[in-house]
Amino acid sequence: MGLRKAAGLLVAAGLAVGLIGAGVSAQFTDSAVATTTIHVGTFNIDISSSAPGVVQVDGTSVTYTCPDIQSSAAGSCSFPFTLTNTGSIPATIAISATVPASPFTAVAIGPVAPIAGGAHVDLSGGLQWTELFNANLNQTVSVTYTISASA
Repeated sequence: MGLRKAAGLLVAAGLAVGLIGAGVSAQFTDSAVATTTIHVGTFNIDISSSAPGVVQVDGTSVTYTCPDIQSSAAGSCSFPFTLTNTGSIPATIAISATVPASPFTAVAIGPVAPIAGGAHVDLSGGLQWTELFNANLNQTVSVTYTISASA
């Protein structure tokens, strides 16, 4: 092979490698970012009462003492209170009551509709009784309502 041919082949090979190298180094780039954020609401109920003589503990407990019974006649003692949803999540309410000694019964508190965030509901519990007898003299009776909230 002649020197001219060899030089021509080397030039052609160099050009081929140069073109291939230029093509290999070309690249395209791009990028994107997606972000999502979520906030969980708040959940809290408070209990309060404006009845005279109510003892309240930081929105979680209220205690009311009925006036002394002054007659043997059937009667009742009502205890009004308010449940307030101070959170943002609707609260489903369940209420249970202890069973007082006979002839006393707890005033039933019916089903409570869910309370929307920031809303309140006024309720009334208490004690009621049939005619009283000497055996009831100096008797002390109470009822405790337990209020549970869930979402």
